[in-house]
Amino acid sequence: MPSDERILPLFPLNSVLFPGESIPLQIFEDRYKQMLKDCLDADSRFGIVLIKSGREVGSPAEPHNTGTVAQIVQSTEIDGGRFLVAATGVQRFEISEVLQRRPYISARVELLAEDQDPWLPNTEMEVIRQAFTKYASLVSGLSGGWTRRSRGPNDPVALSYHIAETLQVDLDEKQALLEEPSASRRLEAELDILRRDAEKMSQRLFVEMMSRFGRQ
Repeated sequence: MPSDERILPLFPLNSVLFPGESIPLQIFEDRYKQMLKDCLDADSRFGIVLIKSGREVGSPAEPHNTGTVAQIVQSTEIDGGRFLVAATGVQRFEISEVLQRRPYISARVELLAEDQDPWLPNTEMEVIRQAFTKYASLVSGLSGGWTRRSRGPNDPVALSYHIAETLQVDLDEKQALLEEPSASRRLEAELDILRRDAEKMSQRLFVEMMSRFGRQ
């Protein structure tokens, strides 16, 4: 088997995991308990893929073709034989062939490296960071909370995944970002989303502030 291919158990979810980001899981179905045991007996890695059709519970769901390798960081058994699992995204992959569907889905996958597009100019990277900082502040303002200003990771690839994880968009849009072949293209797509949604959130925040303080 080529070095960029491997056999991976798959966990279809209504969620998109990005490399470098974390995800908490609660495992209670027998098939995924078996998957967890098999993973812990091997290298503690499995694949998380967004469900294309079907459900998380019950019959095997049909996954999207691109997902993320997840590394189990911690696994704790709790009441009722359930398990709480903390996992971290490692690397993107593409399904080459589904090998089995029961008791859980297992597939031959190709591990995906980032395409080596030229990095975006520093001026454009600064525009993206400023747009992300503004977006994060608006999200915090609308939720009534407070967050320390963050410009995200310095590395462009890590930044592209961090922004994708933070964006409050639907799962199909997140999946499209995961499927982008390079950080440059992903960041350019994210800048469009940041600008689009920041304008909408600014309007919402203005209306909320006016309704809250306008009559005083």
